[in-house]
Amino acid sequence: MKKIIYLVEDDNDINDLIKYLLSDVGCRVLAYTTITAFKQALETALPDLIILDIMLPDGDGVEICRELKSIENMQKIPIFLISAHVNGMKMAIEACADDFISKPFDINDFTQRVQQKIAS
Repeated sequence: MKKIIYLVEDDNDINDLIKYLLSDVGCRVLAYTTITAFKQALETALPDLIILDIMLPDGDGVEICRELKSIENMQKIPIFLISAHVNGMKMAIEACADDFISKPFDINDFTQRVQQKIAS
């Protein structure tokens, strides 16, 4: 069964790249460009992993990560924060994210890190 990944990223080119990379390794990626659309999807079904941009047009990925990690049925879902922000790693640690991916990213490293997290 394919692992389901929710991707919250407002850059359509990055969305397309990540969907391509992860579908190539057997994942189903559902991409959302806003936090509003992402939260609506969470009401329907929970993913196996979330990739969440830090800077989004309708909110802050760090705050969303903190919020999700405080909800009991969401705590075990791995969340990767992704950003070009210079303090992204520090922000990810403060948000209790499971990993941080810096933009631009190495596609092989990115794919490997996602696969390792969804396999565990």
